[in-house]
Amino acid sequence: MTGKSPITQRTARHGSHKLCKFDLADLEWTNMIPECPTYHPSEYEFEHPLVYLQKIAPEASKYGICKIVSPIAASNPAAFVLMKEKKDFKFETNVQPLRLSKWNEKDIITFSMRGRKYTYHDFEVLANKAFFSRFHNSRDLPSSYVEKEFWHEMAHGEKGTVEYGVNVEGSAFSCDPNDRLGTSKWNLKNFSRLPQSLLRLVDRKIPGITDPMLYIGMLFSMFAWHVEDHYLYSINFHHSGANKTWYGVPGHAASQFEKTVLQHVYCNKIITKHGEDGAFKFLAQKTTMFPPNVILQHDVAVYKAVQKPGEFIITFPRAYHAGFSHGFNCGEAVNFANGDWFSLGAAASMRYTHLKMMPLIPYEELLCKEAMLVFKSSRVRSSKNKPEDKTSYQAIMLPFVHLVQSYKTSLLRLNSSRKLPSSSNTTGSQICSLCYRDCYVAYFLCKYCFSHPICLFHGKT
Repeated sequence: MTGKSPITQRTARHGSHKLCKFDLADLEWTNMIPECPTYHPSEYEFEHPLVYLQKIAPEASKYGICKIVSPIAASNPAAFVLMKEKKDFKFETNVQPLRLSKWNEKDIITFSMRGRKYTYHDFEVLANKAFFSRFHNSRDLPSSYVEKEFWHEMAHGEKGTVEYGVNVEGSAFSCDPNDRLGTSKWNLKNFSRLPQSLLRLVDRKIPGITDPMLYIGMLFSMFAWHVEDHYLYSINFHHSGANKTWYGVPGHAASQFEKTVLQHVYCNKIITKHGEDGAFKFLAQKTTMFPPNVILQHDVAVYKAVQKPGEFIITFPRAYHAGFSHGFNCGEAVNFANGDWFSLGAAASMRYTHLKMMPLIPYEELLCKEAMLVFKSSRVRSSKNKPEDKTSYQAIMLPFVHLVQSYKTSLLRLNSSRKLPSSSNTTGSQICSLCYRDCYVAYFLCKYCFSHPICLFHGKT
């Protein structure tokens, strides 16, 4: 790619162009997508992130995504952190095609092509050059204009590409003790481990889930439609650079979203599983990009946000989202979970099992550990519980009771006269060798090799 603009083969506004599966002749639909809510916490409210998020969740979750404007700023910008505090910082990009796939057996887009390794400064120079080459301008442009340009390029492009530093391990929050944002609880290096976050109970580092990742983009770098692993919450901070446009579908519309994608985006021949599960599994590859007007036309709720530096975007459980960059920028994201996540976590766990997808976090273990902690705490404070405490208690204990009951039912269903090798499970969660379910409460050992764990739901096999 040396010597070429990263955004190549720009198509003309007029004249011939290839036929596209999606109708983008009129881009006025971009003006019809309502914005998600924006919140401006006070410095006092900002001191307790998960308490504040729990406060706004009843309203904000209806939109799938929301924006939070930080009341404090970082003293040391991302450029300083990644070039001065981390002097050897380099990252590798992925190359993304700037076009829409037909999503049939002959045309499936992947983002697997690797780009080059860059320093932060070198990629900034490349990205700014690409922006100027496109617009003959180095200033910020109206977000609505850039949005239309992006979808026009995606609809009519053929060989154009961009590069995106995606899933780069690390953080751009400063280690300087005088940096107010870096020392706050909103520093994403520590966010998933906050006392009220369930992911604090995960006993290992999982990049992107318990530990943040960086996303360093250029004009039209994109993140395709996807839902967070295990239907977790996510938080994304915009450190610096050009804006990002986000689209979000609320969790209550996720099933409708998957049906629409299945019927109007994918060709049946590329789906290995039938129904919504087939769409879910394909979307999990994070390579499916299509314009939101597809779901608008089929009455699926979708909302938009334009994220600027210093702003956080929250995605709520099971909220599908996608978006793109308006130019060179640097963002950072990580997952987290409140107690109200467990019911959705259970649904995600069941879906992973059904599709034989390897779990990334031990759902059963998290639920059991948190339930024991909540139970012990409730015994101490039983007479002083507030209404919100009782709601939180129920959000955790009801899924726990359901889990225990499901194990009890499975045990009763099994033939008690058969002697099956079993384990007391002192080693933490195990993965069922048949369906990949995470087993924490109990499991069998394979009766032939005496080593492979098998969940109780396969006990008879």
